[in-house]
Amino acid sequence: MGLDSQTPCYEIDSSEVDMEESKLIGEGAYGEVYLVKWRGTEVAAKTIRSSISSIEIVKKAFLKELALWQKLRHPNIVQFLGVLKNPDRLIFITEYLRNGSLYDILRKKGRLDQQTAVAYALDIARGMNYLHQHKPHAIIHRDLTPRNVLQDEAGHLKVTDFGLSKISQKRDNGYKMTGGTGSYRYMAPEVYRRESYGKSIDVFSFALIVHEMFQGGPSNNAETGEQVADKRAYEDSRPSLSSYIYPDPIKMQASPRMLAQEPRLQTDIRRNNRTAGDDPTGSAI
Repeated sequence: MGLDSQTPCYEIDSSEVDMEESKLIGEGAYGEVYLVKWRGTEVAAKTIRSSISSIEIVKKAFLKELALWQKLRHPNIVQFLGVLKNPDRLIFITEYLRNGSLYDILRKKGRLDQQTAVAYALDIARGMNYLHQHKPHAIIHRDLTPRNVLQDEAGHLKVTDFGLSKISQKRDNGYKMTGGTGSYRYMAPEVYRRESYGKSIDVFSFALIVHEMFQGGPSNNAETGEQVADKRAYEDSRPSLSSYIYPDPIKMQASPRMLAQEPRLQTDIRRNNRTAGDDPTGSAI
């Protein structure tokens, strides 16, 4: 890639990170995640696939996102630490959360008790609200899934990998904010239909994650993610709110709004979590 003088102070010298002793701990749509040590501290090194990073417009988008990420500070957002000088690959460093993801938690525990599920939902909401309230422009995650929500040692959840889908998207449709980004099973209908969209797509994904925490996982595992997304986009298919235990305020008010077919009918994350008894715009933001 060749990060040069245009790269600010968050550039990390490659000699400080031993990639040869790295351990692969994850793999996703955009690349691999390795556990490495930087200045004696365990951190996560995230690589962007060469099929994505080799495109010049993607490189420029990556650098632009870095300038934004290094300014973000919130207890429910995974902390960006810097970018590694590397002529061949795009590699950025974040804090390492050893407790794994919400996906791992749901796979191990199944349905969560109400207190835990609501606490987790509020953690995600606080992080997402921070991104959505960012000035001058809201930060849209575009790929909010249980795998992109990590747990810290205190048991709180943090949102990660926001912006990666946007970077990848440069490969296909330049700067137009439309089209097949994100994971099918959590994809808002307007994204699947390749329509223009806004931050309501994250609200839709958030509602599905909340559903899974009370349900214990996806209710439609027999279908592929793409089949699920297609039915939601063209048949108005939605998860049932009566097949499991939901706290009444969420069941009766928040979830139907968050899963609305039309983006203009979807409410925002801040309003929905006031329904659950919390204002995510509190002092942490």
